[in-house]
Amino acid sequence: SNMPIMSKNPFCACSTPVGIGGIAVIRISGDGCGKIIDKMTRIIRSADGVSSFSQMRGYTMALADFFDIETNKVVDRVVLARFEAPHSYTGQEMAEISCHGGNAVKQEILRLLLSNGCDPAGPGEFTKTAFFNGKIDLSSAEAVMDVIAADSQRALMAANTQLNGRLNAKLASTEEQLYKALAIIEMIVEFPEHDDTPENDEEVLKLCNIARGEIDSLCKSFGSGRMLSERMRIALCGLPNSGKSSLLNCLSGYDRAIVTQVPGTTRDTLEVELSIEGIPVTLVDTAGIRKTSDEIEAMGVTRAKKAFEDSDMVLYLVSPDTNLDSVIVQLNELLLGKKADRICILFSKCDSGKNSEEEEIKCACSKLGIRNFISVSAKDEINVDVVKELVVRIFEQEGAFASQIILINARHYEILKEARENLDMAIGALNDGVGVDVASSVIRLALDRIGQITGKTVSAELVDTIFSKFCIGK
Repeated sequence: SNMPIMSKNPFCACSTPVGIGGIAVIRISGDGCGKIIDKMTRIIRSADGVSSFSQMRGYTMALADFFDIETNKVVDRVVLARFEAPHSYTGQEMAEISCHGGNAVKQEILRLLLSNGCDPAGPGEFTKTAFFNGKIDLSSAEAVMDVIAADSQRALMAANTQLNGRLNAKLASTEEQLYKALAIIEMIVEFPEHDDTPENDEEVLKLCNIARGEIDSLCKSFGSGRMLSERMRIALCGLPNSGKSSLLNCLSGYDRAIVTQVPGTTRDTLEVELSIEGIPVTLVDTAGIRKTSDEIEAMGVTRAKKAFEDSDMVLYLVSPDTNLDSVIVQLNELLLGKKADRICILFSKCDSGKNSEEEEIKCACSKLGIRNFISVSAKDEINVDVVKELVVRIFEQEGAFASQIILINARHYEILKEARENLDMAIGALNDGVGVDVASSVIRLALDRIGQITGKTVSAELVDTIFSKFCIGK
C-alpha cells in the first residue's frame, strides 16, 4: 500500500570503514547484479571451474581480476562471493567483492559499478530491503545499528537479543492477548443478550492487564537500556584533593587525569569512557566542590553540581583528613533529598590511614538516606573490585536482568509508554463499567502503536526516517 519505491537497479556501497585497511568489502544487491559484474571481471579460479560470476553457485567464492571495460586495465585482483535470492541478506541476488583496502582501489571499483548500471546505496538500504522483503522484522532491523554501535559487552548482548527477534516475539504475545480481548468485545457488542456476562468482562480485563504488565516490564527495562546505549553516568564528587582523579585513573586503568598535590587541579568536568564488568560507563570527574573566589574554579564547581544531578550514580570521596562538617554541608547542598540510594561514600586513601571521624560521618550520612560506604585506596587498589560490584548492583536495580529483553532504543520506549497509557485507559473504562466500546477503541490504538515497532502498521515515512540513521553499507 504505502511501500516506498525500491531502487530499480542493483545498488552498491562499501561496507567496511572509511580509511585504509588490508581488505575492503563492497556489497551489491539487486536482481541483475550478476550481469553487471560479469562485464568487468575475469575469473581466475572458481569452485566449479565456472568462467563467469553469474554461473557461480550461491555461497561460493571465486578469485578474479576486476578491470575497467573502457581501458581493459586491471584495477585489482579480488575475491567474489555470490548469494542467491531469496536466501541472501536482502532477499535479492547479492554479491560481495573483497578487494584491497586502499582508497583508490575502493573508489575505482565503485566508480566502475556505478557507471555500469548500479545505483549508490542509501543509508541502511541493504537492511531496509531485507525488511521489505520480509527477511527481518522492523525491531530486528533497527537492532542492526545497535549491534554496530555497541561498545560494551552488555550493550552488544542486548542488541543481539533484539536482532534475533526476541523483542518482536515478546510483542507478538502481547498483541495476541489484545486481539483476544478485541474478539470478546466484538461478541459482546454483536450479541449483548448472550455475551455481556461478568465472566466475559472479567476475561477482557484479565487480558488487558496481562498485556499491560508485559509492556510495563519492557518500559522498566529502558532504565538500564538507556545506560547501555547512552552509557551509565557515574559522577566522582568530593572536596578538593580527596583522591577523585587517582580513583578515576585506577578504574580506567591508565593515567587519564592529571594528579597533583595542589587542591583544585581539576577545573572542569573531565569525562572518561570505560567498561566496568561489561557495563558501558562514563566516569565524570568533577572539580572539587568548595566555596571559592577563583572565578574559573567557581564555574567548575557549578558544573560539578550539574554532573551530580545528571548522573545515574555518585561516588563521593572522603579523604582521611576531611572533617565531618564539610562533608555534611556539601552533601546537604548537593542532595536536596535526591538520589540518596545512588550515592556511595568512599573513604579514600585508606592505605595512608583512617578518617578519625569515620563513624560520625557514616552516622550523619545514614540520616540523609545514604546506605553505601566503602573504604578504598586507588594507590594499593584496595576494594576497587567492591566499588565495581556496587556499580553492577545499581545498574541492575534499573530493571535489567540477564534473561530479560532490554529496551535500548528510545523510539521503542516512547511508543510503548503511549501503548501503556492506552491500556490504562482501557482498564479504567472496563473497571468503571463505561462500556466495552470505549475500551475497544483504545485497545486498537495500543495495537497500532505496537505495530510501529514490529513493522505491521508502519508508514513509509517512518521507515525512511529509521533507516536514514544507518550507515551506508549496512
